[in-house]
Amino acid sequence: MIKKTTYQDNLKRDTLKYLPVKILPAIVGLLTIFFLTRSLSTTVYANYSFIIATILIFSQLISGWVNSAVLFFFPDYDKNGTLERLKVDVVRLQSILYAIGAIGFSIVIYIGLRELTLVLCALFLLFAQTFLNLLYSFLQAERRVLVQIKSTSIQSIVQLLGIFCCYLYCPNDLGFVILVLFLSYFAANIYVIYADKMFGLIIEGFFSQLKFEGAKKILYYGLPICLWFFASQFYAVGDRILLKYFNVNFLAGNYASFRDLAVGVSGFITMPLLMASHPIIVQMWKSGANKKEIENVVSQNIMLLTTLFTPFFIALFLLGQWIMNIVVGDAYLLENYLMILVLASIFFGTVSMYLHKGLEVTGKTLVMAKMALVTAIFSFVGNCFFIPEYGVKGVCIVAVLSQLLYCVLIYNLSRKAICIKIPILFIVKHVTFVLLAFMYSKIFIENSILDLVMRFVILSCFTIYLFTSSSEVRAMIKLIKA
Repeated sequence: MIKKTTYQDNLKRDTLKYLPVKILPAIVGLLTIFFLTRSLSTTVYANYSFIIATILIFSQLISGWVNSAVLFFFPDYDKNGTLERLKVDVVRLQSILYAIGAIGFSIVIYIGLRELTLVLCALFLLFAQTFLNLLYSFLQAERRVLVQIKSTSIQSIVQLLGIFCCYLYCPNDLGFVILVLFLSYFAANIYVIYADKMFGLIIEGFFSQLKFEGAKKILYYGLPICLWFFASQFYAVGDRILLKYFNVNFLAGNYASFRDLAVGVSGFITMPLLMASHPIIVQMWKSGANKKEIENVVSQNIMLLTTLFTPFFIALFLLGQWIMNIVVGDAYLLENYLMILVLASIFFGTVSMYLHKGLEVTGKTLVMAKMALVTAIFSFVGNCFFIPEYGVKGVCIVAVLSQLLYCVLIYNLSRKAICIKIPILFIVKHVTFVLLAFMYSKIFIENSILDLVMRFVILSCFTIYLFTSSSEVRAMIKLIKA
Protein backbone atom coordinates (compact mmCIF):
# COMPACT_ATOMS: atom_id res chain seq x y z
CA MET A 1 0.00 0.00 0.00
CA ILE A 2 1.35 3.40 -1.01
CA LYS A 3 1.65 5.76 1.90
CA LYS A 4 -0.52 8.80 2.28
CA THR A 5 2.45 11.15 2.10
CA THR A 6 3.36 9.74 -1.31
CA TYR A 7 -0.05 10.62 -2.73
CA GLN A 8 0.03 14.09 -1.20
CA ASP A 9 3.59 14.76 -2.37
CA ASN A 10 2.73 13.63 -5.89
CA LEU A 11 -0.32 15.87 -5.87
CA LYS A 12 1.62 18.91 -4.67
CA ARG A 13 4.49 18.35 -7.07
CA ASP A 14 2.19 17.78 -10.04
CA THR A 15 0.21 20.89 -9.11
CA LEU A 16 3.40 22.95 -9.14
CA LYS A 17 4.40 21.39 -12.46
CA TYR A 18 1.07 22.43 -13.95
CA LEU A 19 1.48 26.03 -12.78
CA PRO A 20 3.60 26.97 -15.83
CA VAL A 21 0.87 25.42 -18.01
CA LYS A 22 -1.47 28.08 -16.66
CA ILE A 23 0.86 31.01 -15.88
CA LEU A 24 1.59 32.01 -19.48
CA PRO A 25 -1.98 31.40 -20.77
CA ALA A 26 -3.31 33.42 -17.83
CA ILE A 27 -1.02 36.34 -18.65
CA VAL A 28 -1.78 36.06 -22.37
CA GLY A 29 -5.49 35.79 -21.57
CA LEU A 30 -5.36 39.04 -19.62
CA LEU A 31 -3.44 40.75 -22.42
CA THR A 32 -5.88 39.36 -24.98
CA ILE A 33 -8.80 40.87 -23.08
CA PHE A 34 -6.83 44.12 -22.73
CA PHE A 35 -6.25 44.40 -26.48
CA LEU A 36 -9.69 43.13 -27.52
CA THR A 37 -11.54 45.58 -25.29
CA ARG A 38 -9.54 48.33 -26.97
CA SER A 39 -9.92 47.09 -30.55
CA LEU A 40 -13.48 45.69 -30.48
CA SER A 41 -16.66 47.58 -29.67
CA THR A 42 -18.80 46.16 -26.84
CA THR A 43 -21.26 44.84 -29.46
CA VAL A 44 -18.54 43.04 -31.44
CA TYR A 45 -17.03 41.71 -28.19
CA ALA A 46 -20.46 40.28 -27.31
CA ASN A 47 -20.41 38.48 -30.71
CA TYR A 48 -16.89 37.23 -29.94
CA SER A 49 -18.09 35.97 -26.57
CA PHE A 50 -21.06 34.27 -28.27
CA ILE A 51 -18.70 32.36 -30.60
CA ILE A 52 -16.31 31.36 -27.81
CA ALA A 53 -19.17 30.20 -25.56
CA THR A 54 -20.65 28.11 -28.39
CA ILE A 55 -17.24 26.59 -29.11
CA LEU A 56 -16.82 25.76 -25.43
CA ILE A 57 -20.21 24.07 -25.18
CA PHE A 58 -19.80 22.02 -28.37
CA SER A 59 -16.17 21.22 -27.60
CA GLN A 60 -17.22 19.75 -24.27
CA LEU A 61 -20.14 17.97 -25.93
CA ILE A 62 -17.99 16.22 -28.52
CA SER A 63 -14.66 15.90 -26.71
CA GLY A 64 -14.77 16.64 -22.98
CA TRP A 65 -16.21 13.27 -22.07
CA VAL A 66 -13.76 11.47 -24.39
CA ASN A 67 -10.91 13.16 -22.52
CA SER A 68 -12.38 12.01 -19.21
CA ALA A 69 -12.61 8.46 -20.57
CA VAL A 70 -8.91 8.61 -21.49
CA LEU A 71 -8.00 9.55 -17.91
CA PHE A 72 -10.29 6.85 -16.52
CA PHE A 73 -9.11 3.97 -18.76
CA PHE A 74 -5.46 4.97 -19.10
CA PRO A 75 -4.26 2.95 -16.03
CA ASP A 76 -5.96 -0.19 -17.40
CA TYR A 77 -4.52 0.10 -20.92
CA ASP A 78 -1.12 1.03 -19.52
CA LYS A 79 -1.13 -2.05 -17.32
CA ASN A 80 -1.97 -4.27 -20.31
CA GLY A 81 0.59 -2.57 -22.59
CA THR A 82 -2.06 -1.51 -25.14
CA LEU A 83 -1.81 2.29 -24.97
CA GLU A 84 -1.35 2.65 -28.74
CA ARG A 85 -4.65 0.85 -29.29
CA LEU A 86 -6.36 3.27 -26.92
CA LYS A 87 -4.91 6.28 -28.75
CA VAL A 88 -5.95 5.01 -32.18
CA ASP A 89 -9.49 4.20 -31.03
CA VAL A 90 -9.90 7.56 -29.30
CA VAL A 91 -8.62 9.59 -32.29
CA ARG A 92 -10.98 7.72 -34.62
CA LEU A 93 -13.91 8.17 -32.26
CA GLN A 94 -13.10 11.86 -31.81
CA SER A 95 -13.03 12.39 -35.58
CA ILE A 96 -16.51 10.91 -35.97
CA LEU A 97 -17.88 12.98 -33.09
CA TYR A 98 -16.37 16.18 -34.48
CA ALA A 99 -18.00 15.60 -37.86
CA ILE A 100 -21.39 15.15 -36.17
CA GLY A 101 -20.98 18.05 -33.76
CA ALA A 102 -19.80 20.44 -36.48
CA ILE A 103 -23.26 20.33 -38.10
CA GLY A 104 -25.11 21.50 -35.00
CA PHE A 105 -22.36 23.98 -34.19
CA SER A 106 -22.59 25.61 -37.63
CA ILE A 107 -26.35 25.99 -37.32
CA VAL A 108 -26.11 27.67 -33.89
CA ILE A 109 -23.41 30.13 -35.02
CA TYR A 110 -25.17 30.98 -38.28
CA ILE A 111 -28.51 31.67 -36.57
CA GLY A 112 -26.79 34.03 -34.15
CA LEU A 113 -24.52 35.92 -36.58
CA ARG A 114 -25.74 35.24 -40.13
CA GLU A 115 -22.18 35.32 -41.49
CA LEU A 116 -20.77 32.28 -43.29
CA THR A 117 -17.17 33.53 -42.99
CA LEU A 118 -17.41 33.59 -39.20
CA VAL A 119 -19.02 30.13 -39.22
CA LEU A 120 -16.09 28.75 -41.23
CA CYS A 121 -13.47 30.39 -39.01
CA ALA A 122 -15.25 29.14 -35.88
CA LEU A 123 -15.35 25.58 -37.30
CA PHE A 124 -11.56 25.64 -37.75
CA LEU A 125 -11.10 26.89 -34.19
CA LEU A 126 -13.44 24.20 -32.82
CA PHE A 127 -11.41 21.55 -34.67
CA ALA A 128 -8.07 22.78 -33.33
CA GLN A 129 -9.29 23.08 -29.74
CA THR A 130 -11.01 19.68 -29.81
CA PHE A 131 -7.94 17.73 -30.85
CA LEU A 132 -5.52 19.71 -28.69
CA ASN A 133 -7.66 18.91 -25.64
CA LEU A 134 -7.57 15.25 -26.65
CA LEU A 135 -3.79 15.27 -26.93
CA TYR A 136 -3.52 17.05 -23.58
CA SER A 137 -5.62 14.34 -21.93
CA PHE A 138 -2.94 11.77 -22.82
CA LEU A 139 -0.18 14.05 -21.59
CA GLN A 140 -2.10 14.60 -18.36
CA ALA A 141 -2.67 10.87 -17.85
CA GLU A 142 1.03 10.17 -18.46
CA ARG A 143 1.95 13.19 -16.27
CA ARG A 144 4.16 14.52 -19.09
CA VAL A 145 3.91 18.12 -18.05
CA LEU A 146 6.99 19.41 -19.90
CA VAL A 147 5.54 18.70 -23.35
CA GLN A 148 2.31 20.39 -22.33
CA ILE A 149 4.24 23.43 -21.04
CA LYS A 150 6.06 23.83 -24.37
CA SER A 151 2.88 23.34 -26.39
CA THR A 152 0.98 25.83 -24.24
CA SER A 153 3.82 28.33 -24.63
CA ILE A 154 3.66 28.03 -28.42
CA GLN A 155 -0.11 28.51 -28.42
CA SER A 156 0.09 31.50 -26.07
CA ILE A 157 2.87 33.28 -27.98
CA VAL A 158 1.17 32.87 -31.38
CA GLN A 159 -2.13 34.06 -29.89
CA LEU A 160 -0.58 37.13 -28.28
CA LEU A 161 1.31 38.18 -31.40
CA GLY A 162 -1.78 37.68 -33.54
CA ILE A 163 -4.10 39.60 -31.22
CA PHE A 164 -1.56 42.43 -31.02
CA CYS A 165 -1.52 42.60 -34.84
CA CYS A 166 -5.30 42.73 -34.76
CA TYR A 167 -5.11 45.61 -32.31
CA LEU A 168 -2.69 47.50 -34.57
CA TYR A 169 -3.92 46.72 -38.06
CA CYS A 170 -7.39 45.12 -37.98
CA PRO A 171 -9.50 46.81 -35.26
CA ASN A 172 -13.06 45.51 -34.90
CA ASP A 173 -12.33 42.58 -37.27
CA LEU A 174 -13.86 39.57 -35.50
CA GLY A 175 -13.00 37.14 -38.30
CA PHE A 176 -9.30 37.97 -37.97
CA VAL A 177 -9.44 37.40 -34.19
CA ILE A 178 -10.99 33.93 -34.60
CA LEU A 179 -8.49 33.04 -37.33
CA VAL A 180 -5.60 34.04 -35.05
CA LEU A 181 -6.93 31.82 -32.28
CA PHE A 182 -7.21 28.90 -34.73
CA LEU A 183 -3.59 29.32 -35.87
CA SER A 184 -2.38 29.39 -32.26
CA TYR A 185 -4.13 26.12 -31.36
CA PHE A 186 -3.15 24.52 -34.67
CA ALA A 187 0.53 25.27 -34.00
CA ALA A 188 0.22 23.73 -30.52
CA ASN A 189 -1.35 20.59 -32.03
CA ILE A 190 1.51 20.19 -34.47
CA TYR A 191 4.11 20.47 -31.71
CA VAL A 192 2.46 17.84 -29.47
CA ILE A 193 2.08 15.43 -32.39
CA TYR A 194 5.73 15.98 -33.34
CA ALA A 195 7.05 15.72 -29.77
CA ASP A 196 5.07 12.55 -29.07
CA LYS A 197 5.83 11.09 -32.51
CA MET A 198 2.13 10.52 -33.06
CA PHE A 199 1.85 11.28 -36.79
CA GLY A 200 1.43 7.58 -37.59
CA LEU A 201 -1.09 7.03 -34.82
CA ILE A 202 -3.08 10.11 -35.86
CA ILE A 203 -3.26 8.97 -39.49
CA GLU A 204 -4.20 5.45 -38.41
CA GLY A 205 -6.82 6.88 -36.07
CA PHE A 206 -8.37 8.98 -38.85
CA PHE A 207 -8.55 6.25 -41.47
CA SER A 208 -8.56 2.89 -39.68
CA GLN A 209 -11.67 1.00 -38.70
CA LEU A 210 -12.91 1.71 -35.19
CA LYS A 211 -12.47 -1.27 -32.85
CA PHE A 212 -15.94 -1.91 -31.48
CA GLU A 213 -14.86 -3.38 -28.14
CA GLY A 214 -12.64 -0.44 -27.19
CA ALA A 215 -15.10 2.16 -28.47
CA LYS A 216 -17.94 0.47 -26.61
CA LYS A 217 -16.13 0.82 -23.27
CA ILE A 218 -15.35 4.46 -23.93
CA LEU A 219 -18.91 5.20 -25.01
CA TYR A 220 -20.42 3.30 -22.07
CA TYR A 221 -18.38 5.34 -19.61
CA GLY A 222 -18.43 8.54 -21.62
CA LEU A 223 -22.00 9.05 -22.84
CA PRO A 224 -23.29 10.08 -19.40
CA ILE A 225 -20.21 12.32 -19.09
CA CYS A 226 -21.12 13.74 -22.52
CA LEU A 227 -24.53 14.75 -21.19
CA TRP A 228 -22.92 16.12 -18.02
CA PHE A 229 -20.37 18.20 -19.94
CA PHE A 230 -23.02 19.63 -22.23
CA ALA A 231 -25.43 20.44 -19.41
CA SER A 232 -22.77 21.85 -17.08
CA GLN A 233 -21.30 24.07 -19.79
CA PHE A 234 -24.77 25.24 -20.76
CA TYR A 235 -25.57 26.57 -17.31
CA ALA A 236 -22.03 27.96 -17.03
CA VAL A 237 -21.72 29.86 -20.34
CA GLY A 238 -24.95 29.21 -22.23
CA ASP A 239 -26.32 32.54 -21.04
CA ARG A 240 -24.10 34.28 -23.62
CA ILE A 241 -25.92 32.41 -26.38
CA LEU A 242 -29.30 33.32 -24.87
CA LEU A 243 -28.26 36.97 -24.55
CA LYS A 244 -27.51 36.95 -28.27
CA TYR A 245 -30.76 35.22 -29.20
CA PHE A 246 -32.77 37.61 -27.00
CA ASN A 247 -30.89 40.47 -28.71
CA VAL A 248 -29.67 41.95 -25.40
CA ASN A 249 -26.73 44.25 -26.10
CA PHE A 250 -26.70 46.51 -23.03
CA LEU A 251 -23.83 45.39 -20.76
CA ALA A 252 -23.50 42.09 -22.67
CA GLY A 253 -19.95 42.89 -23.77
CA ASN A 254 -19.12 44.23 -20.29
CA TYR A 255 -20.40 41.05 -18.65
CA ALA A 256 -18.60 38.79 -21.12
CA SER A 257 -15.28 40.61 -20.79
CA PHE A 258 -15.34 40.51 -16.98
CA ARG A 259 -16.36 36.86 -16.93
CA ASP A 260 -13.54 36.04 -19.37
CA LEU A 261 -11.14 37.94 -17.13
CA ALA A 262 -12.39 36.24 -13.95
CA VAL A 263 -12.31 32.77 -15.51
CA GLY A 264 -8.78 33.37 -16.78
CA VAL A 265 -7.43 34.58 -13.45
CA SER A 266 -9.25 31.95 -11.39
CA GLY A 267 -8.19 29.25 -13.85
CA PHE A 268 -4.60 30.04 -13.01
CA ILE A 269 -5.21 28.99 -9.38
CA THR A 270 -7.78 26.24 -9.95
CA MET A 271 -6.81 24.31 -13.07
CA PRO A 272 -3.28 23.21 -12.05
CA LEU A 273 -4.70 21.69 -8.87
CA LEU A 274 -7.60 20.03 -10.70
CA MET A 275 -5.40 18.72 -13.52
CA ALA A 276 -2.96 17.23 -11.01
CA SER A 277 -5.50 15.87 -8.55
CA HIS A 278 -7.95 14.13 -10.91
CA PRO A 279 -5.66 11.32 -12.17
CA ILE A 280 -4.18 10.88 -8.69
CA ILE A 281 -7.61 10.56 -7.04
CA VAL A 282 -8.64 8.02 -9.68
CA GLN A 283 -5.42 6.05 -9.10
CA MET A 284 -5.94 6.16 -5.33
CA TRP A 285 -9.46 4.80 -5.68
CA LYS A 286 -8.49 2.06 -8.13
CA SER A 287 -5.46 1.01 -6.07
CA GLY A 288 -7.66 0.55 -2.99
CA ALA A 289 -6.31 3.45 -0.96
CA ASN A 290 -7.99 4.18 2.37
CA LYS A 291 -11.24 6.05 1.88
CA LYS A 292 -10.29 8.68 4.47
CA GLU A 293 -7.08 9.43 2.57
CA ILE A 294 -9.10 10.29 -0.53
CA GLU A 295 -11.58 12.33 1.50
CA ASN A 296 -8.72 14.29 3.06
CA VAL A 297 -7.21 15.06 -0.34
CA VAL A 298 -10.54 16.33 -1.73
CA SER A 299 -11.39 18.32 1.42
CA GLN A 300 -7.94 19.93 1.53
CA ASN A 301 -8.23 20.88 -2.14
CA ILE A 302 -11.52 22.68 -1.49
CA MET A 303 -10.04 24.49 1.51
CA LEU A 304 -7.02 25.52 -0.54
CA LEU A 305 -9.23 26.85 -3.34
CA THR A 306 -11.34 28.77 -0.83
CA THR A 307 -8.23 30.35 0.67
CA LEU A 308 -7.04 31.39 -2.79
CA PHE A 309 -10.45 32.72 -3.88
CA THR A 310 -11.20 34.78 -0.75
CA PRO A 311 -8.68 37.57 -1.56
CA PHE A 312 -10.35 37.95 -4.96
CA PHE A 313 -13.72 38.56 -3.32
CA ILE A 314 -12.11 41.04 -0.93
CA ALA A 315 -10.31 42.78 -3.81
CA LEU A 316 -13.53 43.17 -5.79
CA PHE A 317 -15.29 44.84 -2.84
CA LEU A 318 -12.38 47.14 -2.10
CA LEU A 319 -10.80 47.81 -5.50
CA GLY A 320 -13.08 46.29 -8.14
CA GLN A 321 -13.94 49.43 -10.11
CA TRP A 322 -10.39 50.79 -9.93
CA ILE A 323 -8.84 47.53 -11.19
CA MET A 324 -11.37 47.05 -14.00
CA ASN A 325 -10.96 50.62 -15.17
CA ILE A 326 -7.23 49.96 -15.66
CA VAL A 327 -7.68 46.56 -17.31
CA VAL A 328 -10.65 47.05 -19.67
CA GLY A 329 -11.37 50.81 -19.61
CA ASP A 330 -14.49 52.88 -18.91
CA ALA A 331 -16.57 51.45 -21.74
CA TYR A 332 -16.40 47.92 -20.30
CA LEU A 333 -17.00 48.68 -16.62
CA LEU A 334 -19.46 46.54 -14.67
CA GLU A 335 -21.06 47.33 -11.32
CA ASN A 336 -19.42 45.82 -8.24
CA TYR A 337 -22.33 43.64 -7.16
CA LEU A 338 -22.54 42.09 -10.65
CA MET A 339 -18.82 41.28 -10.57
CA ILE A 340 -19.26 39.65 -7.16
CA LEU A 341 -22.11 37.50 -8.51
CA VAL A 342 -19.99 36.43 -11.49
CA LEU A 343 -17.05 35.50 -9.28
CA ALA A 344 -19.35 33.63 -6.87
CA SER A 345 -20.74 31.53 -9.72
CA ILE A 346 -17.19 30.68 -10.85
CA PHE A 347 -16.19 29.74 -7.29
CA PHE A 348 -19.17 27.44 -6.74
CA GLY A 349 -18.56 25.89 -10.15
CA THR A 350 -14.95 25.14 -9.20
CA VAL A 351 -15.95 23.61 -5.87
CA SER A 352 -18.56 21.43 -7.57
CA MET A 353 -15.77 19.72 -9.53
CA TYR A 354 -14.63 18.20 -6.23
CA LEU A 355 -18.07 17.66 -4.71
CA HIS A 356 -18.96 15.11 -7.38
CA LYS A 357 -15.71 13.12 -7.12
CA GLY A 358 -17.53 10.41 -5.18
CA LEU A 359 -19.80 9.74 -8.15
CA GLU A 360 -17.01 10.17 -10.69
CA VAL A 361 -14.59 7.60 -9.26
CA THR A 362 -17.36 5.05 -8.65
CA GLY A 363 -18.47 5.32 -12.27
CA LYS A 364 -21.90 6.80 -11.46
CA THR A 365 -21.58 9.31 -14.24
CA LEU A 366 -25.22 8.94 -15.23
CA VAL A 367 -26.27 10.40 -11.86
CA MET A 368 -23.92 13.33 -12.45
CA ALA A 369 -25.44 13.82 -15.89
CA LYS A 370 -29.00 13.82 -14.53
CA MET A 371 -28.17 16.42 -11.89
CA ALA A 372 -26.38 18.60 -14.44
CA LEU A 373 -29.37 18.29 -16.76
CA VAL A 374 -31.74 19.37 -13.97
CA THR A 375 -29.50 22.37 -13.33
CA ALA A 376 -29.30 23.22 -17.05
CA ILE A 377 -33.09 23.17 -17.34
CA PHE A 378 -33.33 25.41 -14.27
CA SER A 379 -30.78 27.78 -15.83
CA PHE A 380 -32.55 27.84 -19.20
CA VAL A 381 -35.99 28.51 -17.72
CA GLY A 382 -34.62 31.08 -15.29
CA ASN A 383 -32.76 32.95 -18.02
CA CYS A 384 -35.77 32.90 -20.31
CA PHE A 385 -37.76 34.63 -17.56
CA PHE A 386 -35.07 36.99 -16.27
CA ILE A 387 -33.20 38.07 -19.43
CA PRO A 388 -36.12 39.90 -21.13
CA GLU A 389 -36.86 41.80 -17.90
CA TYR A 390 -33.46 42.28 -16.26
CA GLY A 391 -30.89 41.55 -18.99
CA VAL A 392 -27.37 40.94 -17.69
CA LYS A 393 -28.45 41.38 -14.06
CA GLY A 394 -30.81 38.44 -14.44
CA VAL A 395 -28.08 36.36 -16.06
CA CYS A 396 -25.73 36.93 -13.10
CA ILE A 397 -28.40 35.96 -10.55
CA VAL A 398 -29.40 32.80 -12.43
CA ALA A 399 -25.72 31.80 -12.82
CA VAL A 400 -25.14 31.85 -9.04
CA LEU A 401 -28.40 30.03 -8.27
CA SER A 402 -27.65 27.37 -10.89
CA GLN A 403 -24.17 26.63 -9.54
CA LEU A 404 -25.49 26.53 -5.97
CA LEU A 405 -28.27 24.14 -7.00
CA TYR A 406 -25.80 21.75 -8.62
CA CYS A 407 -23.50 21.88 -5.57
CA VAL A 408 -26.35 20.99 -3.20
CA LEU A 409 -27.69 18.18 -5.40
CA ILE A 410 -24.34 16.60 -6.14
CA TYR A 411 -23.01 16.84 -2.58
CA ASN A 412 -25.99 14.96 -1.14
CA LEU A 413 -25.60 12.18 -3.71
CA SER A 414 -21.81 11.94 -3.65
CA ARG A 415 -21.08 11.95 0.08
CA LYS A 416 -21.92 8.26 0.44
CA ALA A 417 -18.78 7.43 -1.53
CA ILE A 418 -16.55 10.38 -0.58
CA CYS A 419 -17.66 12.45 2.40
CA ILE A 420 -16.17 15.95 2.28
CA LYS A 421 -15.82 17.70 5.63
CA ILE A 422 -14.92 21.38 5.89
CA PRO A 423 -14.53 22.80 9.45
CA ILE A 424 -17.22 25.34 10.39
CA LEU A 425 -14.61 27.71 11.83
CA PHE A 426 -12.81 27.72 8.48
CA ILE A 427 -15.99 28.79 6.69
CA VAL A 428 -16.84 31.42 9.31
CA LYS A 429 -13.35 32.95 9.10
CA HIS A 430 -13.45 33.41 5.34
CA VAL A 431 -17.03 34.68 5.26
CA THR A 432 -16.19 37.18 8.02
CA PHE A 433 -13.24 38.62 6.08
CA VAL A 434 -15.38 39.08 2.97
CA LEU A 435 -18.13 40.76 5.00
CA LEU A 436 -15.61 43.13 6.62
CA ALA A 437 -14.40 44.16 3.16
CA PHE A 438 -18.00 44.70 2.07
CA MET A 439 -18.73 46.85 5.12
CA TYR A 440 -15.64 48.99 4.53
CA SER A 441 -16.59 49.51 0.87
CA LYS A 442 -20.03 50.77 1.94
CA ILE A 443 -18.91 52.99 4.83
CA PHE A 444 -15.82 54.64 3.31
CA ILE A 445 -16.51 55.84 -0.22
CA GLU A 446 -14.38 58.98 -0.40
CA ASN A 447 -12.34 57.72 -3.41
CA SER A 448 -9.35 59.73 -2.23
CA ILE A 449 -5.69 58.68 -2.46
CA LEU A 450 -5.71 57.91 1.27
CA ASP A 451 -8.81 55.75 0.86
CA LEU A 452 -7.18 53.86 -2.02
CA VAL A 453 -4.05 53.25 0.04
CA MET A 454 -6.15 52.03 2.97
CA ARG A 455 -7.96 49.58 0.71
CA PHE A 456 -4.63 48.18 -0.52
CA VAL A 457 -3.41 47.87 3.07
CA ILE A 458 -6.58 46.04 4.18
CA LEU A 459 -6.41 43.69 1.20
CA SER A 460 -2.74 42.95 1.88
CA CYS A 461 -3.27 42.31 5.58
CA PHE A 462 -6.23 39.99 5.01
CA THR A 463 -4.39 38.08 2.28
CA ILE A 464 -1.21 37.64 4.31
CA TYR A 465 -3.18 36.40 7.32
CA LEU A 466 -5.24 33.96 5.27
CA PHE A 467 -2.18 32.51 3.56
CA THR A 468 -0.06 32.23 6.71
CA SER A 469 -2.92 30.63 8.66
CA SER A 470 -3.62 28.03 5.96
CA SER A 471 -1.74 24.76 6.38
CA GLU A 472 -2.44 23.89 2.74
CA VAL A 473 -0.85 27.12 1.47
CA ARG A 474 2.10 26.77 3.87
CA ALA A 475 2.75 23.24 2.62
CA MET A 476 2.69 24.46 -0.98
CA ILE A 477 5.09 27.32 -0.19
CA LYS A 478 7.51 24.90 1.51
CA LEU A 479 7.45 22.69 -1.56
CA ILE A 480 8.16 25.69 -3.81
CA LYS A 481 11.16 26.62 -1.62
CA ALA A 482 12.40 23.04 -1.73
